[in-house]
Amino acid sequence: MKNTKLYNAAQGQRNEVKQFIKFAIVGGSGLIIDYLVLNVLRHIVQTSSQIAVTGGFVVAALSNFYWNRNWVYPQSRKIKKRKQLPTFLAVNFVGLLINLLVVYFVETPMTSLMSGLVNAIGLNRGGTFLGLNTTKAIAAIIVMAWNFIVNRLVTFRGATGAPPPAPPEETIESVL
Repeated sequence: MKNTKLYNAAQGQRNEVKQFIKFAIVGGSGLIIDYLVLNVLRHIVQTSSQIAVTGGFVVAALSNFYWNRNWVYPQSRKIKKRKQLPTFLAVNFVGLLINLLVVYFVETPMTSLMSGLVNAIGLNRGGTFLGLNTTKAIAAIIVMAWNFIVNRLVTFRGATGAPPPAPPEETIESVL
């Protein structure tokens, strides 16, 4: 296993891999928060899917900002929150739009499919719940890629977690 190309590549990018794992942990916890708020709003409070998706996404995004800033990209704390948060929210607003578009186009056919599956196994409930949650999972995968790439390049740019490179040593040739 240690002599594989993947292992060698990961060793060379150890800080990047570590940072991505932290990002994934924060994203996973954000996804749990997102799903909890989504399902409470949609199935208990009985709001529309779009309001439930928006509520869950906003609460999760604020949680993710806190943890990304303080744990994943701690070097980014040198940037003032009042400057960094609007950028983060703008990136996440696009993620929210992606979520809403996926829900708009996929929820109805997915709910129909899930209702058929639920009925096929002899249950008469659960298709709506499974349809929305499966649709949200599809949206989450797309948005995770968007958020990682854009937040890494824009919101938390320069905060790779790697130590700064050592200054080059002066040699007689470099001085002359």
